[in-house]
Amino acid sequence: MANNEPRDTPGRLLLLGAVLFSTVVIFSWRVHLGRGQFDWVEYPTALGDDQIYSRMISLNDFFEPAVKFPSQEKGLYRRMFSPIHRDDEKMEKVAFEPVGRHFVYAAADSRAKDRRYFLKAGENAFIEFGQRKYYPTNPEVVPVPKAIPYTPKP
Repeated sequence: MANNEPRDTPGRLLLLGAVLFSTVVIFSWRVHLGRGQFDWVEYPTALGDDQIYSRMISLNDFFEPAVKFPSQEKGLYRRMFSPIHRDDEKMEKVAFEPVGRHFVYAAADSRAKDRRYFLKAGENAFIEFGQRKYYPTNPEVVPVPKAIPYTPKP
């Protein structure tokens, strides 16, 4: 008689299916309520970049190279005091600057040979980096400060 007792296998399978289905329903409802936690968009342009370049990367970006990325042989210097207007959607990401906080951008329609590089300073506002443009008037009077190494906070 012991071999003829029902084992409730169909009931167990139905219970397992109900548990799995309810888990899927709960997760999909969670995704529906908090869609922003599960969806994000990464733009290849400057749209959506909120890491704004507001202060110098090194002590003086005009006199020492501050932006250098793998495709650059030499470092780039800051070339302007105030940002210029360029459309965010027409600027493309090139790389990270050495500190790793800001994206380096270039105009999307520029050729690789005569590219100008920028850091984003605000919405549709960019600071140009390139060859050294400013020189100290007298190196003995205006010493070029050394860069302080950046240590990220944990």
